[in-house]
Amino acid sequence: MLLRRGRFDADLDEEMRLHRELREKEQIERGLSPKEAHCAVQRRFGNDLVLREESRDMWGWSWLENTSQDVHYVWRILMKYPAFTTLAVLTLGLGIGANTAIFTFVDASLLKPLPYLDAGKIAFIAELTPKRQVVHVHPLNFLQWQARSQSFEALALMQSIPVNTMGPEGAEQLSGLWTTAGLFRVFGVSPAMGRAFTEDETVAVGSPPTAVGHVVILSRALWQQRFASDPHIIGKQIMLYGEANTIIGVMPAGFRAGTFDPDFYLPMPIDRQKPDSIGSHSFDCYGRLRSGVDFAAARAEMNLIASRLSREYEMDKDWTVSVESLRDQLTTDTRPVLFLLQGVVAVILLIVCSNVAGLLLTRSIGRRSELAVRVSVGASRLRLVQLLGIESLLLSAAGGAAGLLLGMWASRLLYGLARGAGSLGNLPEAHLDLRVLGFAVGVSLLSTLLCGLVPAWQASRFDIQKTLRDNSSRTSEGLLHGRLSGTLVVSQVALAVVLLIGAGLLLRTFSHLLDVRLGFQPERVLTMQMLVQGDEPQRANKVEAILDRINALPEVRAAATIQFLPLGPTSGTGFYIEGEPEPAPTKQHRAGVEVSLVSRGYFAAMRIPVLAGRPFDERDRIGSPRVCLVNSLFARQYFPGRDPIGHRIVVEWSDEVPAEIVGVVGDIRQNGLTESPRPTVFLGQGQFPAYITHLVVRTKVDPRTVVQAIKNCVHEVDNAQPVSNIKSMDDYLADSLSRPRAFSAIVAAFGALALMLAAIGAYGVISYSVSKRTHEIGIRVALGARRNAVLAMVMKQGLRLTLIGTTFGIVGSLVLMRFLSSFLFDVKPIDPPTFIAVCVLLMVVSVFATYLPARRATKVDPMVALRYE
Repeated sequence: MLLRRGRFDADLDEEMRLHRELREKEQIERGLSPKEAHCAVQRRFGNDLVLREESRDMWGWSWLENTSQDVHYVWRILMKYPAFTTLAVLTLGLGIGANTAIFTFVDASLLKPLPYLDAGKIAFIAELTPKRQVVHVHPLNFLQWQARSQSFEALALMQSIPVNTMGPEGAEQLSGLWTTAGLFRVFGVSPAMGRAFTEDETVAVGSPPTAVGHVVILSRALWQQRFASDPHIIGKQIMLYGEANTIIGVMPAGFRAGTFDPDFYLPMPIDRQKPDSIGSHSFDCYGRLRSGVDFAAARAEMNLIASRLSREYEMDKDWTVSVESLRDQLTTDTRPVLFLLQGVVAVILLIVCSNVAGLLLTRSIGRRSELAVRVSVGASRLRLVQLLGIESLLLSAAGGAAGLLLGMWASRLLYGLARGAGSLGNLPEAHLDLRVLGFAVGVSLLSTLLCGLVPAWQASRFDIQKTLRDNSSRTSEGLLHGRLSGTLVVSQVALAVVLLIGAGLLLRTFSHLLDVRLGFQPERVLTMQMLVQGDEPQRANKVEAILDRINALPEVRAAATIQFLPLGPTSGTGFYIEGEPEPAPTKQHRAGVEVSLVSRGYFAAMRIPVLAGRPFDERDRIGSPRVCLVNSLFARQYFPGRDPIGHRIVVEWSDEVPAEIVGVVGDIRQNGLTESPRPTVFLGQGQFPAYITHLVVRTKVDPRTVVQAIKNCVHEVDNAQPVSNIKSMDDYLADSLSRPRAFSAIVAAFGALALMLAAIGAYGVISYSVSKRTHEIGIRVALGARRNAVLAMVMKQGLRLTLIGTTFGIVGSLVLMRFLSSFLFDVKPIDPPTFIAVCVLLMVVSVFATYLPARRATKVDPMVALRYE
């Protein structure tokens, strides 16, 4: 049967070949159209062959044969012109690769399901000020939500804390997580070994940072690294905060509690009679929605509870509650960055497709004679579109393969940037999966459509008779090609303008960040974190003893401590001036102020000027009269036209004992580079000893060379006191700049790529125009046209296209740059210097792109040009 079918197909192929030859002969000899030639052959030789051919077409064999022939033909043509093929594939590879690289992170961050049971029901809950600022949760509010809410199956409160422990090499500091027992129900997880916390283990009296229940759960990583995956770990003890704690469980591998990835899990010591005992608005809250409850309903109920609490207790009025999905909370920082970058690479893809479409369009015009001959011998318009479409498809497939490899490499590069101090936000590690592969295939098919649409459309509209009779550049097809090519160049320039203006605004933002006045000098300042244990006198005395030893080092200029380093988080609270009427009888209406706990010597160590009065010194200890310093902005805002020194203020802190203002210092950017200084009160570490504090040491030499000496000073005072997060202040500043630096560099790189592609497009159009106008240029030169006039005539065409594209690009930028405003600092979205600089840059590049083909036009030999056609 198979042999007979094969013999049948072979005979049919031979008969079909003869049939086509007869049709072509009839067309040539008798001047018939393809349809008339087909009918003539049918009348002369009968319908048998036609019926057999139609029978074969029923199975699609003829279409498959034609397609196979076209693929083979296109492949040979592409291999015949390697320069064109390589340029087109590399250009498409850049566009597809850039889109694939960004999509891998969009997929990993926004599309992949979170690794929790019914992750869509997990909510992140926070409090909102009347100005819609998100703040962390107060323990009192959490307890009330837990008692009154009907929307959640479980609620969990948690806070990241440092943990002092003894490791194989001595004292070390690890990360811990205070949490309530609801953590395990909220995230739908159970320890892989042992058990979870009970409700009784998270109820305690007292506020010191200690494992109240004397139990601890280990992370999987710590269990493997510190305890060598001991299968009998449950029931053993570990020393934390100088006390023995029983290990009751080990968490599953890879588990993260929302944004936290701790080494230990500790029961939170909430005193339900005194919830203020462990802090204020400084905790994260998560909840699991009940079945049938959505986020809107939960949000409405929580706001109703908040309204009732504000009436029943002396609590903050007009505050509301934010209830959002866990995914939204995890991608708060990365989502806008990813969306913007995906938009940028989408613009790059449009430019790439426009560029390749221009190349294919030029090739299709050069192949008009070939296409006309194909139509004249029977090829349909659809067959021509199929031929050009296959060419575009092969190029896009090759470009897609190159883009997939490039995208995987670029995604690893971006992940490295993201890991570097969170320069692009908290991006997860991305891998190639079916969604990414499907996206790459989809982008390749879209590129096929965008690249092949214009050439195929023109190929189906040219006039056969004119093309066969007149191959000059002045045919209507040549003029149409010029208009289409010009349109493609204009679109490329317009899109490049949008990207370049965006890159320019980001680069100006980065430049302004480098010039920000910090209010302190970060050079040669070493920092390290400590968790200091003991009661208040013990903590104060330990810090004083450590500072005395460090200040005695010959390499040290000054040493001090601060609870929260500049350019990081701060603590805010209310205050009022003693002796003046309070603005309202309740705390929530008191004026807001930032509070910073610093030791003696801090302003000297950070080179913060003391403008009036005195800094903290040895006199300011526990039991001595309470004193404080304020910054210049505080003095101007709350003591306008008068001296604040000597006045007493009451700050809502550990107690509300009045403190006398003894000094005024300069303003610093405590909250970050982009945040303006705020009114700040500085309280003394000697009178308010904190648990968590940071050493700041100004050195005479490279700070890295004195790290071990400072550690020795700390261990001389307390051998069990670890230090962690050892960095220079310059490193902290670099971390703050890493995100705008990386973001502006990426967008600038894409902008440069867009500019290069637009220049290539303009160069290609002008070069083609010069090649088709050789005869005209030769006549002009023969009639006396000067070389400079020819040069200006050709360059004028390219500059006109650039000017039109720039105009459209500026109009588009005026609309789109407003979406970039959240990424800008001290720069307006409509920034005239940036717009002018981009326009000048484009005109300069356009001059170079058009000068080369224009210069070639001036060298046309009139005698050769007149014989050109």
